[in-house]
Amino acid sequence: MNDFKIQQIKAALKDLLKQKKMTYENVAEELECSVPTVKRILGDEELTLSRLLQFCEILDVNLTDLETMTKMTTEKAEKFTEAQEQFLAKNKGFLSYFIKLYENTPEQIAEKYKLNQRSTDKYLMGLEKHGLIKVNAKQKVKPAFKSIPPMGAGMLAKSYYENFIKSGADFFIQNISEGLYSAADLKKRGIRKGWSMNSVRVTEATYNAFIKEQEAAFEAFAKLGSYEEKTQPQEKLKTALVLQAFTIEENDYKGFEILERSLGDITNI
Repeated sequence: MNDFKIQQIKAALKDLLKQKKMTYENVAEELECSVPTVKRILGDEELTLSRLLQFCEILDVNLTDLETMTKMTTEKAEKFTEAQEQFLAKNKGFLSYFIKLYENTPEQIAEKYKLNQRSTDKYLMGLEKHGLIKVNAKQKVKPAFKSIPPMGAGMLAKSYYENFIKSGADFFIQNISEGLYSAADLKKRGIRKGWSMNSVRVTEATYNAFIKEQEAAFEAFAKLGSYEEKTQPQEKLKTALVLQAFTIEENDYKGFEILERSLGDITNI
């Protein structure tokens, strides 16, 4: 999951805890951990899939319900100002840095990305200038919002999602190319890698039913992963990455022309 999505999920989990009148002490007892650990999980600590599924079990919700809650929480969340949206849309590095601050300190970000002090100062000054972060009396840096605001539907959303989708595509282009070039070795090891895209004409009802089936299948897959994380030796576990994208459009949707060029353009020669 990306950082933006994780923060929205955490916000939804907190809302559910309030609705069910559950305290961090109750959660700690269920998870068999300390209250500070619960606070870290819902704060700046990584939210693993196994932990997420544990929360779902405690709160008696499934991943599909949580997704709906996440969307509702996002709609109620604080919003960027127009000036903040424009700044972040034009400066993708600052957007990435801002999101990372929800789970990392400036020092941790600098160490991970090998930033010098000058660059760190520039990021922080730029974000502070636009009211995106706060610096308290102890010189600790915190985002100005409790959770990452929704990206909206304007320039910032376009910039963010284009970059997100492009990164996923770039990853698979490289990964699948590596797999195809070593197809014999992969077949010998029994490993499947691939990419597929299918176009089917169906009613909206059939399409929606299919998407629900896919979501249910992925939820079952995630639960199996959570089980194996607990029961299998770490050296046997690998990271499975699934990139999902789906849509249904009118038959004359102009965007389909892009897909016609997937094998290359046919032009006058």
